Amino acid sequence: MDFDIYSYRFAKEIIEHPNYVAAINEISQIIRDCPLYIWPNKSANNQRLDVVQQLMNAYFDVKFSCLNGWDFHPNATQIPNSSLKADFKKTFNSLTIQSEVQFGNMSRWYSDVFKFQTAYSQNMINMGLCIIPIIDIGRRIDSNITNYERCVRELPSADLSITLPILMIGLRLDANTTIIDVSQSQFNTIGDITGRGNSDNLYRIINATINNTPIGTISNNSPIGNRP
Repeated sequence: MDFDIYSYRFAKEIIEHPNYVAAINEISQIIRDCPLYIWPNKSANNQRLDVVQQLMNAYFDVKFSCLNGWDFHPNATQIPNSSLKADFKKTFNSLTIQSEVQFGNMSRWYSDVFKFQTAYSQNMINMGLCIIPIIDIGRRIDSNITNYERCVRELPSADLSITLPILMIGLRLDANTTIIDVSQSQFNTIGDITGRGNSDNLYRIINATINNTPIGTISNNSPIGNRP
């Protein structure tokens, strides 16, 4: 995929510094390698919906945590007995980045920003990384999905309260984006992948497609592979 960048509080300038450029190179490669996972007509009520949110999330789980060594679901606060967790975190030299990947409802993004600020206020991180779809992709997931355009429009209004650098990355399709039609796999319904208790099948698909296994050969007998 291609991507747009919005730099809040000089996040882009920081992450492109020679001391930390390995971070932006790693993040950029993960995103450029990201396919779009679709199941056409996944909703009987809305034929426009086809992007499979759970597979998009699972892709970043594997790429960040399993293949690039980011901490998976680290604490986002030092408050005792808190269950507040981030998605990923990694330190590049002295720069600690907390990453939130959001393909869910727009309300979840506000929680992500709160987690950034909480961790930053307690000296746990130096920067936030927010990976979200542009509006055209979000509309193919569901209604009121987090989108880059709205986040870029709204974040500056919190300038006096959100005080850390945040790198906002909006995923967009380009001519090189691989489109994977998961309905061509050997799973009969999308519920076989996204339904309760079927999370292993998400990682079967992600790991197989990362390794260029044809989608038509993937089934519940395929190896699960890497999962956090």
